[in-house]
Amino acid sequence: MMQCGKDPAQSFKNMAEDLDIFKPTSIPADSVNTSIVSSGDTAIKRRLSFSSTVTGSNQHTTSEDRDAEVVRRAQEEGCVNVVFPGTVTQEGCCRFVSEILKCILYQRQQLPMTYDQLVYSQKKQQTSVQVKSADMDWRKCQQTLQELEEVLQHLEVLFSLSKVPRVLLLIGGTLIVPKELYEINMEDLVLAGGDQCLRVSSCLRQLFRTLFVADLLSDTRPVRLMPTTVLVMAHRDCGVGWFCPKLQFKVPTRVKKQIIALSTDPSICKEPRAEGSDWEDYVWFQAPMNIKGFSN
Repeated sequence: MMQCGKDPAQSFKNMAEDLDIFKPTSIPADSVNTSIVSSGDTAIKRRLSFSSTVTGSNQHTTSEDRDAEVVRRAQEEGCVNVVFPGTVTQEGCCRFVSEILKCILYQRQQLPMTYDQLVYSQKKQQTSVQVKSADMDWRKCQQTLQELEEVLQHLEVLFSLSKVPRVLLLIGGTLIVPKELYEINMEDLVLAGGDQCLRVSSCLRQLFRTLFVADLLSDTRPVRLMPTTVLVMAHRDCGVGWFCPKLQFKVPTRVKKQIIALSTDPSICKEPRAEGSDWEDYVWFQAPMNIKGFSN
């Protein structure tokens, strides 16, 4: 089974293949500017080599500038902005969070394979006569998958009950001082329904291509297995039963926060956006179980 964290390029290549990130879509797939990476950084250069190219000198220059800004903000501010050219659905937002969670678990070495590869591997082993229920690795993998799938299922329920402007993923440590902290910010997304919304698959390709360029999650340093805690901001009266309200919770400030900010392009979509006052009745809800990392 492949060990993660060894090669950021290969890690994101696997994610790209699973999600078909670079398949042509109606959302422009801009080229990646390899000049923004120093000549000695071969790992990132290999990663950037997977990106598609864009013809036309003006368009190429624009995409280079855009990619350079993505990398700069990721390195200096720990923030990646993904601006969608249209409205999205509430169900789409849930899918964004689910796929980012799977990606972070894999990129931060809490899963030895991508989620889809791990599920396939487990199903294949389950049908093999050589696998026994006493196999410790198999049982640990099953436990991790069950925990992740339970969290994902209840996220779907929560998204059906309330808008979700922010999601926090805390890895290791405590709620007050986690080892790593990631925020998915969706406050500036414009939600709608029907055929006028962007396709989720197109948005996912744009999202992961941007993460691919920014290299926000890749790190060649070894990371030990740690529990991952999910906190979701939702309306205090949404009626969710599984998540536990954390009325006094404050976002940790003693650890660097990595932010993935999703928004709708204001120049394309003129529909009204949520304001700060719209979130006054929203509180944090914590998943009652952690997702324990697994390696083999």
